[in-house]
Amino acid sequence: MKKFLLGFIRIMGVMAVLGIGAVIALDQYYQNVFPLFTTINDEYCTGMTVGKVTDLLNESYDLHADKIMVRTLNGVIHELPLDEYGVTISYKPAVAAYMKQCKSKPFQWLEDFLVSSLQLRPPRIQDSMDTTVYPTYYCDTAVMAAKLEKAAWLNENLYQEKNTVSIVKSTTEGYILVDQTRDLLLKEKAVDFVCAEIVNQLTNAGGIPYQDGLIDLSTQENKEICYKSVPYTAKMKDTLAKWEGIREFQDFQMVYEFGGREEIIDEAVAADWMTLDAEGRIVFDEQNRPILDKTLIKEYVAYLASTYNTVGIERSFKATRGDLVKVPGGGYGNKLDEEAEYAFLLDAFLNKKSGTRIPQYVSEAWEKGENDIGDTYIEVDMGNQHMYYYVDGEMVLDTPVVTGNTSRKWGTPAKVCFVYFKQKNRVLRGADYATPVKYWMAVDGHIGIHDATWRKEFGGTIYETNGSHGCINTPLETMTELYDMVELGTPVIMFY
Repeated sequence: MKKFLLGFIRIMGVMAVLGIGAVIALDQYYQNVFPLFTTINDEYCTGMTVGKVTDLLNESYDLHADKIMVRTLNGVIHELPLDEYGVTISYKPAVAAYMKQCKSKPFQWLEDFLVSSLQLRPPRIQDSMDTTVYPTYYCDTAVMAAKLEKAAWLNENLYQEKNTVSIVKSTTEGYILVDQTRDLLLKEKAVDFVCAEIVNQLTNAGGIPYQDGLIDLSTQENKEICYKSVPYTAKMKDTLAKWEGIREFQDFQMVYEFGGREEIIDEAVAADWMTLDAEGRIVFDEQNRPILDKTLIKEYVAYLASTYNTVGIERSFKATRGDLVKVPGGGYGNKLDEEAEYAFLLDAFLNKKSGTRIPQYVSEAWEKGENDIGDTYIEVDMGNQHMYYYVDGEMVLDTPVVTGNTSRKWGTPAKVCFVYFKQKNRVLRGADYATPVKYWMAVDGHIGIHDATWRKEFGGTIYETNGSHGCINTPLETMTELYDMVELGTPVIMFY
């Protein structure tokens, strides 16, 4: 029994020595790697060295997403992705510091293992091994400066001793002033300043998550470093005086309304009304004001008339029978009063009365714009000898008719006209006739729509041999109804 006990003690002693040796060996191992349950930036790092964790975190970091913003004097903000401007990052300082913190607790790994295995504490003990670290930024100022040297925004509006003031013609804004003499960029100083500011902001970002920074060159302090002003010469001052005259001249806006369309007179249009010499230069008066060429305003009104006048133009018309017909122009349509509009526009421009204008017309259709016929009209289909009356797009009346006698060359002309006169109990007179009618609606000269009580039949091919002298003969009962419905000015579309 004594021998057995002695043997047992020896075995236990050996096992204890081996266990202690294993614990010491493991502790030495965990002196060079991260202990159990270590998570850094959501990456599981147990058993990893500082170098391996550094590589892992460096690879997962998106440096391109980090930017420095630079605001120039004109208020524009330019984004500088850090990875394109000589900036690199490394997590090694932060990871090494955390490893040092872990080493300060010998046998911490054993405690964590026992706690987890024996559940001596709640599972949240593992949360104590979670940590977040931030990278250190390194700046290669030579690469950074070389990149900035080529940046387009740092090569615009540069300071030059020979900078000038000039007036140039723009396609959208009329004449504009190009002043290159004040607050112009000193490129070399701006590059040095931006580089220094980037380094300063990134150096101060250690230990905290970096947020996109701003370098503002437009502040008074920074502007004095990166910009320089040039004094005006006598020639520049003369140009500025002329510019004030030009600016005042073209400071005008008038919006002409044509139904659903607009014509806008703005700086670009008004700028074309200046008098130019033989070489295309603006002619100024003694007060440095551009001289107005009134004929150009008259030409502009003529342009409006040629664009929006519809009297006499051919129209495409969707007939009730279903096809699209071309109808020659007649007396119906819009026609600008060019003299009245010239007088109005000249006065408005000279007195700078900007605003909105509905022009005056010598002839005015019911609608403006391309479809000046609208949805209320009389349609005379002479090919089918039928007439329709539409109100707001709805057919309210249709009837057979008899139009001009084509065999005697009295055919009713195809055109777009309108009801310009109405009369009851009128006598229609010609070279060889005097015919009384109850209802008369004149639409084009001596041609009108009227009742024809002497006819027993309407429609068909009657018009070819026994048609009217050119008028649209209509049954009395239909004419009685139509006369009271139709207003003066109603469009009449006549076609074959």
